[in-house]
Amino acid sequence: MAEYREKRSHDNPIWLAVLSDLMTNLMLFFLVLYGFTRQPEEVKKAMTRALEDRFRGKQTDAAVVRAERVVKKFQEEETASRIDNLVKDKGLQEYTQVEISEKYVKITLKTPVLFAPGSSSLKNEAAVSLREVAKALKPLANSVVVEGHTDNVPIKTAAYSSNWELSVARAYSVIEFFEKMGIKPERFVAAGYGEFKPVASNDTEEGRLQNRRIEINIVR
Repeated sequence: MAEYREKRSHDNPIWLAVLSDLMTNLMLFFLVLYGFTRQPEEVKKAMTRALEDRFRGKQTDAAVVRAERVVKKFQEEETASRIDNLVKDKGLQEYTQVEISEKYVKITLKTPVLFAPGSSSLKNEAAVSLREVAKALKPLANSVVVEGHTDNVPIKTAAYSSNWELSVARAYSVIEFFEKMGIKPERFVAAGYGEFKPVASNDTEEGRLQNRRIEINIVR
């Protein structure tokens, strides 16, 4: 029995298990270091501050939150940059605008590229813009407010009795498209403002064109 135990110990030395764990941990450590070097400068600084607070024994909750905010901010701005590049690549500058504020990353799409007059059904060519916007939105966890806006020309059809109803229906059509692209519907809020939030004068066709729009607001 003693000889059997000695043989088993020889066949399965415990130091091999310890060495295996050590090598695994070292590999993970160097992978983390490599990943750290690939981060933007703001993210690296935030992560460094969080680690310094940890080793100094300070309260880390605030540092972690700060680091998470920096990472989130970078993701949001990267999303805005991706969409802006898409607009230029596809030659859609005439119909699309991207803005960043303290509260939102706002993507404005003029309705001629999305809808026919008086309709809330997306045009086939609308998929070109919305599909790429969906790809940019999908990795984020942010809530998204989709707003429909119209000009002040009265509408009264069998489907819609007012511009207000039309604007809500158009916002919902955009959300429905994003849902089909695999984005969770609970992230979205649909809002319709009709003609009541113009960005230009409704006295000219150019102004009315600017007012007929969809705004996709990524909440920061």
